[in-house]
This record gives sequence, structure tokens and C-alpha cells, in this order.
Amino acid sequence: MRVGRDHINAIINTLFLAYTGASFPLLILLYANNQPGAITLSGEGVMTEIMRAMLGSMGVVASVPITTFLASYIFSRPQKDKTK
Repeated sequence: MRVGRDHINAIINTLFLAYTGASFPLLILLYANNQPGAITLSGEGVMTEIMRAMLGSMGVVASVPITTFLASYIFSRPQKDKTK
């Protein structure tokens, strides 16, 4: 379990840094914009980036246990004798 948690944490951290790096131009544009915070945060571009980050993180968190289960199931099956 610890390995799985560490793996998910590392993936989420990497995902967060990737999304922050990809949305850096948007962050600069928001910083240069002279509108109130509530108006800026309710904009379509900002909400799109927030939703993209949240859905990507949820997909990663859901995919790691599924792939771990499949891998453990496949590798725990008895091997067929190939010498016959």
C-alpha cells in the first residue's frame, strides 16, 4: 500500500507541475489583467484549466489501482508448462 500511495503522490505532483507549466502563459495573462479576482476566476479560460487539472488528477488516481490490480492478477496466475 505504501508503494501505491507514493506512486500516486508522485504522479499527482508531476501532473500538477505539468499543468502549471502548460498554463503559465494564462497565469501571466491573468496577472497582467487589471480585473477583480472574482471576475477573473469566473472566466472561461481559467475554469477550463482548473477543470482540466481536476479531471486529469482524478483519471490518474483511478487508473493506478486498476492497473495495479490487473498486473497482480496477470502475474499471480500459475505459469503454463511450455516444455510440452
